[in-house]
Amino acid sequence: MSISTPSTSTRIPGIGDFQLPVTRNDLLLLLVAFTEIGMGIETYLAHLISGSVKPAEAIPVVFGPVAGLILLFALYLRIGRKSITLSTLVVMGVAAASIAVGVIGSAFHWSRALPPTSIGQTLRLDWLIYAPPAVGPLAFAGVGILAIIALLEDTKPETGKLTLPGVLIFQTPLPQTRQFLLLVAFGLYAATLSAFLDHGRTEFENVFVWIPAVAGLFGAVVTTIMAVYHRHTETDYFIYFWVMVAMLLLGILGLGLHVNYDLPEGASGINVERFIRGAPVMAPMLFAIMGSFGLIAMIGAETGEAKKTRVAK
Repeated sequence: MSISTPSTSTRIPGIGDFQLPVTRNDLLLLLVAFTEIGMGIETYLAHLISGSVKPAEAIPVVFGPVAGLILLFALYLRIGRKSITLSTLVVMGVAAASIAVGVIGSAFHWSRALPPTSIGQTLRLDWLIYAPPAVGPLAFAGVGILAIIALLEDTKPETGKLTLPGVLIFQTPLPQTRQFLLLVAFGLYAATLSAFLDHGRTEFENVFVWIPAVAGLFGAVVTTIMAVYHRHTETDYFIYFWVMVAMLLLGILGLGLHVNYDLPEGASGINVERFIRGAPVMAPMLFAIMGSFGLIAMIGAETGEAKKTRVAK
């Protein structure tokens, strides 16, 4: 017999009140699980460009789906079985492994982009453009850090006092919501840089390739302001909400444009080779993922108006 979690009314500042069956942190962990699976698939397609997936390249390919499934199981323990301590340990282990995979993968990619030291050359932009994406693997590290923060309970909202259930209580310099916003901002910066370098291979001949560079940077800057500024209003979150929706739509638009580019011209059917060596199909979805993370981060966030009302009571 499964244990159901009752719906509770949750405030999304600038938008309204909603009945949600799970908490903000559980939603974030759920999105992390599916993101891990998606990153594994994307990495597999990217590594097929060389013709075959080498043993070292297979690590993130296998890790992504496995990590996602383990996280889904941990969520079942957390929500369905109420095994908070066990699920916390499982998520911590997967998150730590994800961070390691991201950092090591990025180091490997950077080694391909750096010039040979023996010839005394400096790093050149074209080497970064045509080398494996140096910041791409850091997506694993980013979602790993987000999963760890999502495990923490906001003991006193907007104070930075957090609790790792069943383990310890500690003070952090930033409230949990602003920590989430910082991670979303860094994710958008990484997605924008990755899109800029990928599109650099086309020498920016098409005006459409500038859309993710400009829109992504705008979304990242807006999120950074939200993360740095300590006091928010309902209007701030209302604007931020639509910026995150724009990031979500940007990812979907990019997916459609990449699929259209990879489809054979004047022929029916699908050429798998074009999808492997052409425009990376799932890469634009990083914007959609970060937009989704940003939207979830709004759930239950505090505003200046809410604080005044609470004090008045």
